Amino acid sequence: MELRQIVNISGKPGLFQVISASRTGFIVEALETRQRLPVSASAKVAALQDISIYTQEDAIALSEVFRRMKADEANIPVVDKATSDAAVKQAFQTIVPDYDTERVYVSDMRKVFRWFQILNPLLDLSIVPEEKDAAAAEETAAE
Repeated sequence: MELRQIVNISGKPGLFQVISASRTGFIVEALETRQRLPVSASAKVAALQDISIYTQEDAIALSEVFRRMKADEANIPVVDKATSDAAVKQAFQTIVPDYDTERVYVSDMRKVFRWFQILNPLLDLSIVPEEKDAAAAEETAAE
């Protein structure tokens, strides 16, 4: 399983792995419950690979945020509904110190922490996909 296969579906909690395409959309499997369900082609779906976090300068890929979180995993707090907004902001600022405070909301930060908690045991988040592709290209060029 790779990050490009993982999606977030608007209106549904959690993350899903795309299993296959169907005539009217596709089939996904919830990562936490392993329950499969059909998703309409008209549903608002976002692949995690395509999500970025706004910073003061530009934006950084979610995979890079996950890599930073994995590198400092011991200091990543468990964020749940009871965690105060100030604590969430402070924890997020340690990971992405230059995030855009006007365009990145606390709800977005909570999602990033929750997604990390779901994906950390399932994927190797220490490798950014672009780095993996670049390493493979370098190996091919060396041969």
